[in-house]
Amino acid sequence: MVVVLAQKREPVREYVEEHGFPFPFLADTRREVVKAYGVYVRVNFESVHIARPATFILDAEGVIKYCFIASIQTEYPEDSDLFDVLDALQ
Repeated sequence: MVVVLAQKREPVREYVEEHGFPFPFLADTRREVVKAYGVYVRVNFESVHIARPATFILDAEGVIKYCFIASIQTEYPEDSDLFDVLDALQ
């Protein structure tokens, strides 16, 4: 698991240190990753230069097996959907 945040490194580092997550975080300062995955939004009614909350599950070969891209910043996939896909990959 890798979390990608389209933010500057320092706020990401502080957030990770404060919460103690057991997985890596990537600070995508130039928004290259979020653009490559199609979740970058330059301007909309919520803000400017953001990335939609999104979840991608890739298999061992890097093939996307699951994709969820939110319509708004507070929308997330169901945990059961994620676990079903992860179980199928085992």
